[in-house]
Amino acid sequence: MVRRKDRNRDSSEHWKWGIFYHDPNDPKIWVEKLYGMGWTLNMARPAAWVILVAFLSAALALFLLTT
Repeated sequence: MVRRKDRNRDSSEHWKWGIFYHDPNDPKIWVEKLYGMGWTLNMARPAAWVILVAFLSAALALFLLTT
């Protein structure tokens, strides 16, 4: 992935507790994690909350169906 030079996702002002990314001016929903490998959601985007609720609902449904 090539980062645009004008976006500074490593800036600590957009990271809450080092794990939650929140930048309303960043159009990306998925961004690289600040530490380690992987991706995280830009919690300032409404679509990120939809994705989070969908993942949690699927996990809860699987749990309830298997118990």
